[in-house]
Amino acid sequence: MQILSQIISTILFFSTLTIAQDLISLGNQCSCQQLTSQIECQYFIRCQFIDQVCSQKSCDQMNFQACQTTDCAWNKGKCSKFTKCQDYEVTNEQDCLNLRNSCIYNNLTKSCTPQEPLSKKCSEQEQNNCYYGIDGKCIYKDNKCQIWIDCEDAEYGHCAYGNNHCFWNTENDKCLSVQSCEQIEEQLCLFAFPDINKIDAYICQYDKNGKCQNFNPSNQNLETCIAQSYGYYQWINGKCTSCQSSDYDVITSALFLTILLIY
Repeated sequence: MQILSQIISTILFFSTLTIAQDLISLGNQCSCQQLTSQIECQYFIRCQFIDQVCSQKSCDQMNFQACQTTDCAWNKGKCSKFTKCQDYEVTNEQDCLNLRNSCIYNNLTKSCTPQEPLSKKCSEQEQNNCYYGIDGKCIYKDNKCQIWIDCEDAEYGHCAYGNNHCFWNTENDKCLSVQSCEQIEEQLCLFAFPDINKIDAYICQYDKNGKCQNFNPSNQNLETCIAQSYGYYQWINGKCTSCQSSDYDVITSALFLTILLIY
């Protein structure tokens, strides 16, 4: 949980999407302000469609679920703008998580404190902690901990730490890089990452037979474009088109599974 919270607090969404089968840099979803139809606006529970305009609700208008997908904080039954972990009265660990996943509960002081970020590079990690560093995923190789660059360097056990970046090929008993959504386990069909230490990804979706496949915007319509792309594409001028950069902060509720897959 500690490592996951650190990762969630540092992985934000930074760039834009492109066309079918192209890699996306796991970045900005569509903002409320970018959406022009009520159908698309209602996809995000943080958005509201009033007088033909889609906008983000203020923190005090949000319920628990909407509050968890923004830069707001849920505390004492209401949503408000997040300030810092220490500013809130809490009674347990869940109260801290409701504020933000980067907040942790201190059992001694009965308060929330900020999660300490990762501070060591892979080369500074001990063998028994050779998994993550501030420079990326790590692997123990040649009697030292180092940045994990190639999936093929991993044995079976370590290959699992590259989930949705790497997969175990049973035909030749090797850990290989994921090159398409078809190589992702069906229950993890969300994103496929061909480079182990980058968040460039293919968007994945299930086909009609329940198989994992690459998202194809050319096969979408107004109703499916935003939903099948997890909010990264919108319907513009009769086409399913990637959204451009936006400034809002995406927190973990809707993307919790995404973060688990990345790390």
